[in-house]
Amino acid sequence: MARMLGGDLALNEFAGLRAGLLGRLFADAPVTRFDAAPIHDHLDADLIPNVILMNPPFSALANVKTRARDAALRHVASALARLAPGGRLVAITGAGFSPEVPTWRAAFTRLQETARLVFIAGIDGKVFARHGTSVDTRLLVFDKQPAEDAQSFVSSVGMAPDTSALHRVHARTICADRFLTCSDQDCADCTQACADTRGPAARL
Repeated sequence: MARMLGGDLALNEFAGLRAGLLGRLFADAPVTRFDAAPIHDHLDADLIPNVILMNPPFSALANVKTRARDAALRHVASALARLAPGGRLVAITGAGFSPEVPTWRAAFTRLQETARLVFIAGIDGKVFARHGTSVDTRLLVFDKQPAEDAQSFVSSVGMAPDTSALHRVHARTICADRFLTCSDQDCADCTQACADTRGPAARL
C-alpha cells in the first residue's frame, strides 16, 4: 500500500528467517536487523518515517532469557521517538497492553505527552488461527502530537471478532477523525465513514 501511494519503505526484523523473507519480498527496500526495543538509537538520523507499522514482542527482549513485561512498551516508546511529528504509529500488541489496565495507565500517560492515542480495539485470537496462533491481541493507533490531557484516554471500541468488523469500526473512528478519504472504491464502509465525519462513536 505504501508503494502504491508513492511512499518509501524501511523495514526492520530481528529474526533472521523473517528478515530474509522481507528481503525477497521487497528487494529494493532496506532491511535492517536491529533489536527494535531501542530502535530510535540504531537508525540513521535522516530516517524519519511518517507512518510506522509494528508488531512488537509481547513479553520478550532480544538476548534476554527471562520474561520482560515491558517489552511492548519499550518498542512502542522507541518507535514513537523516531516517528515524524504529525505521523501515525499502528501497533498490534498483547491484549493486556492498554491504558484501561491499571498497571499500564501511568506508562500510557507518559506516551501521550508526545503522542495521542486515538484508537484501541481488541482482536479475537481466532482471527489469526490459520497462521498458527489463537492469542487475543490489541490494535493501538497513535498520532505524533501531544494529547491535550495526557491522563485522558480514548475508550476501546471492544473486541473485533473478525477483520471485517475491525475494518468497519476503524473506518468509522480513525478515518472520520482525521478527515481522510479511502482510496479503495470497493470499500463502501470506509467511504461512508469518511463522509460522515461527525457521526457517533463506533463500537464493535
